[in-house]
Amino acid sequence: MKSAKENKSIVINANEFKILALIKEGMLGPYRYLMNEEESEEISRTKKFKGHTFLYPLTFVSKYNKIKETLKNIQFGDKIDLILNNQIVGHIIFHSQFKYKSHFTSIFNFNECFLDDKNVCISGEFEIYNSPIKSIKEKFLSIKNNLNAKKITAIVSSFDPLHRAHERIFRWSIDKADLVVVFLIESYEENGLDFALKEKYLNKFIKDYLPPERIFVFPLQDTDIFHAHLNPGLEGTIAKNLGCTKLVVGQNHTGLGMFYDCNQPKTILDEFAKDYGIEVIVLPEFVFCDKCAIIVSTKSCPHGHHHHMHFNSNSLKELLRAGIIPPAIFMRKEISSMILSKLFPNRFKNMQKIYNDLFPTNGILEYKEDEEFYQKLLEVHQMSYMV
Repeated sequence: MKSAKENKSIVINANEFKILALIKEGMLGPYRYLMNEEESEEISRTKKFKGHTFLYPLTFVSKYNKIKETLKNIQFGDKIDLILNNQIVGHIIFHSQFKYKSHFTSIFNFNECFLDDKNVCISGEFEIYNSPIKSIKEKFLSIKNNLNAKKITAIVSSFDPLHRAHERIFRWSIDKADLVVVFLIESYEENGLDFALKEKYLNKFIKDYLPPERIFVFPLQDTDIFHAHLNPGLEGTIAKNLGCTKLVVGQNHTGLGMFYDCNQPKTILDEFAKDYGIEVIVLPEFVFCDKCAIIVSTKSCPHGHHHHMHFNSNSLKELLRAGIIPPAIFMRKEISSMILSKLFPNRFKNMQKIYNDLFPTNGILEYKEDEEFYQKLLEVHQMSYMV
């Protein structure tokens, strides 16, 4: 293979690399190449192409100043290396270039705040080397075939953090499916939790409290196209193209655009579900009712809002970032402990002494991790006492 200096090349970022990998694996539609001007125009105008629904054209877009040297004297069929972190991670076989137009909404820049005609579009066939998306998809298909799964439910969330309402959604989904696919997406807020940490506590929860053979975690790290759930249709797109038959979302899902028509709940996903042939289930909000003394949905609970405790992700995260352990009624102690030990490493200089002084031991001095300390503290918080 030629070095990046010898070939024409384009430097891409991690987000662009992951989008290219998703396109190549058919996760964003049945066409696995970068679309030309005519195709981009048609999709931008109609959201359709050859009978298939496309939310955005699959056309590579970049700032012209960034790639103008590469596009000098380029000809049809020339190979353009794709460079990520000084490594060649793929290539494009150049077909055409065309000026970006204001009404284009390419998958590569649909969530940018400001676009202008200084962008240039490139079309052509392409390859991605050592695609992480391909590896994950192959693993999923193997599990699907082994289970002979027909009913496959998708859940898309950042789990930032993972709380008890998420658990309720998991269990509801598992009861009604052969296999559940959990698309773990990046946190979009500045105070979002680290992706590796989220993946760690999600996998631990599944291993300890759910049937792990019936849940598949599909990590979507380093891509921002799902940020803030700006377009839930994209979530339905990857779910359908992976082979899922159902998509489960909560009624407070950002971007859902929920409204009522003839006393029936409607969302922007209704038309999408028709076109893609995937069932979309909108679950009501789950709360803890202090009257019922259990987690209930706002739809089924007869008591007023003044009895409801809400699983607000942002508020729970604020508590954690302030070093405060959320009550176990909101989050499992294992999850809270894992997050706090990551956010505040080596928080207590004499943590071992505090643990031994406060809590019973088996008589043998054993080193305790921060996570174990937080878990024990939460267990004590839950104890009742007599006076």
